[in-house]
Amino acid sequence: MEKTEETKKASNKKIYVIAAVVLVAVFVAALCIFFARKSITANTMRLLRIEGTVNVEDSKGGSKPVVDNVRFKSGDALSTGSDGLASVGLDDAKIVTLKNDSRTEFVKNGKQLELKLTKGALFFNVTEKLKADEKFEIKTSTMTAGIRGTSGIIYYDENAGGKESLLVTDGVVELSATNPDTEETKTATVRAGQKAMLTIHPGRIEDSVEFDIDEITEEDLSGFTLERLTESDALMDKVCNHTGWNKNKLKDLFKDAGNKKTKPSESASSSRSTSDSLPPETKDTDSPTDTSPVATPTRKPRKKPTKRPTRRPTKRPTKKASTRRRGTTKSNGSDIGST
Repeated sequence: MEKTEETKKASNKKIYVIAAVVLVAVFVAALCIFFARKSITANTMRLLRIEGTVNVEDSKGGSKPVVDNVRFKSGDALSTGSDGLASVGLDDAKIVTLKNDSRTEFVKNGKQLELKLTKGALFFNVTEKLKADEKFEIKTSTMTAGIRGTSGIIYYDENAGGKESLLVTDGVVELSATNPDTEETKTATVRAGQKAMLTIHPGRIEDSVEFDIDEITEEDLSGFTLERLTESDALMDKVCNHTGWNKNKLKDLFKDAGNKKTKPSESASSSRSTSDSLPPETKDTDSPTDTSPVATPTRKPRKKPTKRPTRRPTKRPTKKASTRRRGTTKSNGSDIGST
């Protein structure tokens, strides 16, 4: 009897062990599938938001359908029209927003990510610092911005002749630029609350690459940048902590801007910043000049010619008056009227 009980206990233990092993295997398999799917989703570039005219091109130049969550592959390009805006999630921690009249290309090789901005402006927001094996760069024609975990905007400043520029709203960005003629390379560190503008001096052999770095305030931000900051409380808090800017002031500036540019200090922004900031001023100044000064001179000339006909008839009665004067010597006025 004792042996039978021991054998039963032993068999039960085996069953329990086998069941436990099976459960663990199932759990591990499910966990692997979960993280695999999460990894695929996290590392997939996809379209998050579109407004106005937005176009997606494949690596061969063909058009791709523009729908929500459309995925991007290496070699694809995104462009916006004059009324367009688009946001792309490069992964769960990296979001970029393309301004109107802008274009960028996506190049990805594993954990190496590169965006080539060929036109306009691109706002970037990286919420987590990159790992040691990760790389994220945004390039213009001659400038490269190394992004490690920060936010800001890189753009072509049309108000400065299309110069490549960078504005950092939080964190630190490492810049480098190379003169294509002399192959001279310069680097610069741009911190939160600073703007860097690149100048290439083609006639110089030395110091042909120059970075102009200036401190900026809330008033220097364009409407496009203000909108990106104010649409996320977490981002705005982080930006204010890094720059010392005032959160309420940012909100007020954005409200005053009316979703338009407050200052043409940013390129991408410049094409619209100048046009967006000028209309309110021109409307205010043009409305009185168009209604009062223009209307009054046109009426006065019309009144003057109307006076001339009134003068002509006055001359005719004077002649008749002379005849009446003659008649008065012979008869009274009533006789002339009757005759």
